[in-house]
Amino acid sequence: MKDTLSRKPSYGKAMIRKVPASSSQTATPSTDPSGSVGTGDLPEETSTALPTAKVHPQGHSHSHEALVKLRKRWSEIRAWTISKFRLATRPHGDRLQLQTKFNLGIILAFAMLAIGISIVTVSWLNHNTIREAERRVNLYIRSSWEIYNGRLERLLSATEVLAQKKMVRDLLSSPQDEALLNMVRQNLETTRIEQNVEVLNLLDSQGRVLLRTRLPQTSGDLLSDKQIISLALSGGSSVGGTVILEKDGLETEGAGLVEQCVQNGGDARGMMLVTAAPILENGELIGIVQMGSLLNGATEEVDRIRDAVFEDETYKGKPLGTATIFMGDLRISTNVLDSLGEPAVGTRASPEVAERVLHEGASWTGRAWVVDTWYLAQYDPIRDPDGNIIGMLYVGELEQIYLDMRTQALVLLLTVVLAGMAFSFFVFYLITRGVLGPVEELAVATTRLADGDLAYRVPIRTGDEVGDLGRSFNKMAQHLEIHQLAIEQQRQALKTLNLELETTNRNYMEMLGFVTHELKNPLASATLSLHTVKDGYLGELNTAQKRSLESVASSLDYFYDMIKNYLDLSRLEKGELKVHKTSINLVPEVVEPILLGLAQGFREKEMGVENQIPSELKLRADRDLLRIVFDNLLSNAIKYGRQGGRVVLDLNESDNELIFGVCNEGESIPPEKVGLLFQKFSRLDGPEYAGKKGTGLGLFICKEIIDGHGGKIWVETADAGWTRFRFSLARRVHGTLDQFKGDSDEREH
Repeated sequence: MKDTLSRKPSYGKAMIRKVPASSSQTATPSTDPSGSVGTGDLPEETSTALPTAKVHPQGHSHSHEALVKLRKRWSEIRAWTISKFRLATRPHGDRLQLQTKFNLGIILAFAMLAIGISIVTVSWLNHNTIREAERRVNLYIRSSWEIYNGRLERLLSATEVLAQKKMVRDLLSSPQDEALLNMVRQNLETTRIEQNVEVLNLLDSQGRVLLRTRLPQTSGDLLSDKQIISLALSGGSSVGGTVILEKDGLETEGAGLVEQCVQNGGDARGMMLVTAAPILENGELIGIVQMGSLLNGATEEVDRIRDAVFEDETYKGKPLGTATIFMGDLRISTNVLDSLGEPAVGTRASPEVAERVLHEGASWTGRAWVVDTWYLAQYDPIRDPDGNIIGMLYVGELEQIYLDMRTQALVLLLTVVLAGMAFSFFVFYLITRGVLGPVEELAVATTRLADGDLAYRVPIRTGDEVGDLGRSFNKMAQHLEIHQLAIEQQRQALKTLNLELETTNRNYMEMLGFVTHELKNPLASATLSLHTVKDGYLGELNTAQKRSLESVASSLDYFYDMIKNYLDLSRLEKGELKVHKTSINLVPEVVEPILLGLAQGFREKEMGVENQIPSELKLRADRDLLRIVFDNLLSNAIKYGRQGGRVVLDLNESDNELIFGVCNEGESIPPEKVGLLFQKFSRLDGPEYAGKKGTGLGLFICKEIIDGHGGKIWVETADAGWTRFRFSLARRVHGTLDQFKGDSDEREH
């Protein structure tokens, strides 16, 4: 429901008249306007090819120079062709100039102007249609209030007439006269039926009921605390307004009122137009005449509004206008019909309307969905004599009539505009058809040239500027064809050179794998022997000896890590490191062995390790490759972590993936350096990394392994004082590296 707002005064407060002491009483109604009123991962599956360590060819510069020359030559030919085209469009001899022919393109400008006029006109039409609709709805609601208040005015006048009757005054003077009491009751009952009201009572000067005209005609109850009666007693003037009667009040006033309210809305309360006129004798208040018209189910009230405002017209089988009286947000009287053709009492206004009108005290104007179609509607608050909002008055006009008016105007306008454009385009086509033929042939030739057909030539049919342009194009194509032959020869030479470089690169990788493999076992043996001596298994060492051996052990450990990384790199580059997924228990098979192997490093740096990964966690992955990942990440945590700090292994789970974290206390990685972490042979520089040895391969290898599992790896830098590496694995791993050929449940050795 679109909420378009405007400002207007509200209606619905009590009407008060001053009653003079004389028998000839005049009534001057007044309204009390108030308030303002309104007019509304699994991450993406990647298949990442492992980069191959290639030697950049020295001969590549020859190809680059050839391409630069070709681009330069193409630019020269293009500039020359454009200059020739411009020359062809200038006056030259007695020939009809191309520019003169294209001047007829002014017709296109006319078409653009027509489109612009259409857009402006459509916008203006839409704006004015909406504004006119809002203006009319605003007038309708004002007229509706006049009818609503007119009904209250008539009741007030009838009440004042009854207050002047002599028999009523006599009864107030002699309330015990039964004959007079029956005569007055009969007279008032006749008036009640004539006025079509539900309540007509006579009260004494204290506000106590002397008689009721509606069965069961109870009396004796005190009404001085009721809003209208209280105002009449205290002010000595006629009062009228809209009030809410609770269930017990309706039962007291007469039989059938509660049933009427329940039948017309499902609520046992009622909303009533109530008037009270004081009866004065020599300037003193001796009684009050009270009259009330129940609005629940009072279709004659809303029909009177509809008939006066919309004349009960229909449009395409729909009522042109509708009116409704709400008690709160509940429809209690309406000529809006439901799908069965019955008044739609018992339904409620939308929360948006209720909030605007009932709680903010403002009017609401906009599009409203009424049963099965849209209406342009306005809702105004109805207030009781104390100014409290107790209901709403609604008037709506069928929106379709405005839409059809707008559509008809648009169709007529667009028909004229499109007809003019079509005629202009037809004339332009006839004129340019004979001019653009050679140009189209040149365009075809340009396309053929762009597709690589350098042997194609433009047929020269005329001797004018277009013919000159065709000859220039053919000359350009001839030059390009010659250059293409030269480039093809160079390409063949580069292809041969590239095959030689691939052979060299393959030999390099085989040598790298051989050297690292041959060094690994002797180095491991030397490291083991050194640690045996250093740890005192072959005899006690003095402090200087132990410190010297620790330095040597540190260098051997670094050398061993470097050999291991280079060996893994060699296997990656040659495509020998394959992903073999099996069902593994992560903690006992991967994490705990790595933690055990690095325990000495944790002890030396006095670091605490917290493993928060559940010990029962199982997944399908390559056990040995995940050991490489955890080994690299935990080794980095020891190397770069704070002395005496903590290392935390954690896990976050989602429906599709598992996210592992290896976090250590220490200096955070600057955000601008994050992009370097996972590159091959890349190491961070800075004073905080001084003295930290490394090959720059560990994180690169981790990334390739995680990519091969179909996951991602990244580092978080937002938390100062912590370095947090995280990687994701699918619950059912199915990704592989491009170079990882084979995927079995058993590892090949």
